[in-house]
Amino acid sequence: MKKTAFRRTSLAGLLSIGLLAGAGAAADNLPVEVLTGGHSVQVDPADRVYVMDAVFMHLTDSRFNQFDRATGKFLGMIPTSFNGFAQISKDGKQVYVATTYYERVTRGKRTDVIEIWDNSTLSFVKEIEVPPKRAGALNYNGMFRQTNDGRFLLLQNATPAASVSVIDVEKGVFTEEVTATAGCWSTIPLPDKPRSFATVCGDGALLTIDLDEHGKVRSQHRSQPMFPVKDDPVFITPGLLSDRLVFVSFYGNVYTATPTADGMDFAPTWSLLDAQDRAQGWVPGGYNLLAVEPGSQRLYIFMHPEGKEGSHKNPAAELWVYDLKAKKRIARVPGLDGLSMSVIPGKTPQLVTIDGANAHLYDISAAEPKLIRTIEGAGESALQTMGWAGDGRG
Repeated sequence: MKKTAFRRTSLAGLLSIGLLAGAGAAADNLPVEVLTGGHSVQVDPADRVYVMDAVFMHLTDSRFNQFDRATGKFLGMIPTSFNGFAQISKDGKQVYVATTYYERVTRGKRTDVIEIWDNSTLSFVKEIEVPPKRAGALNYNGMFRQTNDGRFLLLQNATPAASVSVIDVEKGVFTEEVTATAGCWSTIPLPDKPRSFATVCGDGALLTIDLDEHGKVRSQHRSQPMFPVKDDPVFITPGLLSDRLVFVSFYGNVYTATPTADGMDFAPTWSLLDAQDRAQGWVPGGYNLLAVEPGSQRLYIFMHPEGKEGSHKNPAAELWVYDLKAKKRIARVPGLDGLSMSVIPGKTPQLVTIDGANAHLYDISAAEPKLIRTIEGAGESALQTMGWAGDGRG
């Protein structure tokens, strides 16, 4: 190296060091920031949009983000550790988190817990240890639910054998591992039943579990197969009406199940598609890809054309709306690459969808959804969004 070049390099280095030293001196004069907690979120829980963000590139740092529905403003978040699951309590006062910890972050002894967080201050309250069997799954709605009375939490397990952990949040204890659900997947609280849930089994049947006041299995009933598993598999998370469950298959067929005293009754199957839709290859796709609004009895579902084997998780080209009473499509709007959705019920129900990063909020008072606003950067890799109704429905 020539001396002149060396001198230039040396001078640049000295200048850099000098600038850094100066910056350090300036930083020394700044007041030390003190981190505090326990501040109240001023927005009512019913006026928030909740986004469960798995943050795929750093799964040990997942979080439950909260936004103001009226403005899109970020309100805060609850850390959910290793790809956690979250639920809002029936009264809106607490957030339940099901998550996993390893003593060396990515290795070592595993501990699974249910954490209870205050939803007004977003501060930790307590935890309940559960068997270390929680399913390491994406944030599908059926992985973590509450019974309709809010007393018990239902957590999907996989070891890989499937079972369901039942947690009594009133007493703060784990009560039972339901092993009768082996060979079945997802937990679905049953309409108008305080402590019952269903699960979808590998032969196409629905298994119903009834819990007693202690969170133990009181009875169980297995239905006849609802759908042909090989020919027309269903997405396992249905839309919930006041008296029945609405499932949609990979090929756009609708299966309706009504709980009875000893199992399930099934209505005749019908299709979302007409001849032109089939010719263009329209099929459902996404993760939490459908929802129903109980008041209007409308079904919302993500659709894409040119469907093929394996496209059942494709983002939405369009959002379709159906009148479930008439079994008829009543609207179709751009899908904005939606992957998951949720209806926020209440006096003025809204639909929130998410494309993995941005949340889109719709007015659904009319048949055709009207986009109100987009919350940009609602998550890094989010596949679940939800709201709280403000009337105990959660």
